[in-house]
Amino acid sequence: MTANSDTRRPRRRQSIFGEIVGLQRAGRRGVLAAPFLRTGSVPVGEHARLLVREDGSIAGTVGGGALEAEVLRVASQVLAEGRARLLDFDLTADQAAASGMVCGGRCGILVEPVGPGRDEEVFAALSAAEATGRPIAAVIVMTEPGGVRKMAVAADGVIVGSSGDRDLDEALAAEAQQALADGHPRELESPARAHIEPILPRPPLFIFGAGHAAIPLAHMAGIIGFRVTVVDDREEFANRERFPEADEVLVAQVADAFRELAVGGDGYVVSVTRGHAMDEEVVAQALTARAHYVGMIGSKRKVASVRERLRERGFSDADVARVHAPIGVDIGADTVEEIAVSIVAELVQVRRSG
Repeated sequence: MTANSDTRRPRRRQSIFGEIVGLQRAGRRGVLAAPFLRTGSVPVGEHARLLVREDGSIAGTVGGGALEAEVLRVASQVLAEGRARLLDFDLTADQAAASGMVCGGRCGILVEPVGPGRDEEVFAALSAAEATGRPIAAVIVMTEPGGVRKMAVAADGVIVGSSGDRDLDEALAAEAQQALADGHPRELESPARAHIEPILPRPPLFIFGAGHAAIPLAHMAGIIGFRVTVVDDREEFANRERFPEADEVLVAQVADAFRELAVGGDGYVVSVTRGHAMDEEVVAQALTARAHYVGMIGSKRKVASVRERLRERGFSDADVARVHAPIGVDIGADTVEEIAVSIVAELVQVRRSG
């Protein structure tokens, strides 16, 4: 195995929390918008966030469309007043249809000022946990009109920030632990009006093979929230010039890479290598590691051959059936970019199906 420090060094994308920390350290202000409650069908993801800086530039989104336009309109008022506002969007069936949704729902968006002296330790804790892949929960407590208190609760129970009441802190920390366990936000009316959002590590995606298809695949997978590692035994292919946005690039043989990367049950493994034998080895190692997802590119003939070889190596029919091959959702893909789209679509399908 060969690996130089530049190739192995993780490249971290700046999260919204990281953006806020940088903004605070620079002595600048902004406005953060995020869902406080969601019911029914609404065009806002449960982990959506939008940062509006005081110069008018933005990072992130809360879904776009009319809802985001209203948030942006209110952001300047919140920045000027220095007080948070909770916007209530009650989408009727007609409004939902106009937005392209199947049914209506209700969504509350909390729009709050951020800047120096405002929950700096909480944002720092959230940013650090995201960057290092440690689970943490963000807790937002509504107090008097326009008042917000924040906490960050780590998986080990450590609390940063406070609601202002020690007993309430403990009660909210217990709720945060439950949110981390089930992986979904929680809305509370008692013992306080609060929103708890679990912030979990990005699922790891290991792309074996650094050829042409891997380039758009790594790019798209990173955009949709995977922590991307690209592996190939050829340094002229597995390098930062070809994969500048990957979290990690490793030059290694297949077996060495699985040992080095400690692929486990939460891992997604995609094999797009240059040969049948190498694809077979990637799939065999992934099945042995009990990876959550195992996918292999190839023609039907190649797939049938590799499946038979896996059975000869002692893998059961149930093991072999776990392999997504030919890989990807059938969209009639032809170009490498289209193939990458089909693979990413399947990754999303598996991820969202639990």
